[in-house]
Amino acid sequence: MRYYSKTTGNTYLSFMHGEHMPEDALPITDARYLEVIANPAPGKVRGHDDEGLPILIDAPTYVPTVEDLCSRIDNAADAARARVAGDPLRAVEYDRAGIEAQAFADAGYPADAVPRTVAAWAINGRTAQQAADSILAEAAAYTEALYVIRETRLAAKERIRALVNAGEVEQAQQLAEQTIAAIAAAVAGVGNNSAA
Repeated sequence: MRYYSKTTGNTYLSFMHGEHMPEDALPITDARYLEVIANPAPGKVRGHDDEGLPILIDAPTYVPTVEDLCSRIDNAADAARARVAGDPLRAVEYDRAGIEAQAFADAGYPADAVPRTVAAWAINGRTAQQAADSILAEAAAYTEALYVIRETRLAAKERIRALVNAGEVEQAQQLAEQTIAAIAAAVAGVGNNSAA
């Protein structure tokens, strides 16, 4: 005979478990076992009747919390920054290239003082000046993308808190999705996502 324990959520067979079954183990029919435990209907979850035997109930509707939605936005922002910069050392490389290209441009692009980061990008027919200008344009796009990610992330999280507190959870979910899409769009073709 098969038994079921509400405490453990497990079934037991009398010939196998004998005296080692939980105290709240109750006999369960094969039909109920098959319907509720072995093959539950899609969209249903296990609940318990007044006796403690398993029954199928509708799955509770997922209602995200402020923390859930804000965490999704933070994760999207982290992923976007990683797509732009790659690893942290690449971010340092980009910053170094931008600083050196700016100093080179400020000095009037002297042919006898091309920084190494600029010279490394002066390939495929680019002059040192074209390379520096390309690096500076990319640095500006990179910096702008980081600003947009930060501004978008923080503004959306604040708005989500207000929406959830006002009971407008569906609107908060929509805002989270829109924000995640906006963050992804902000980094398209920038930094590590480009050819540089």
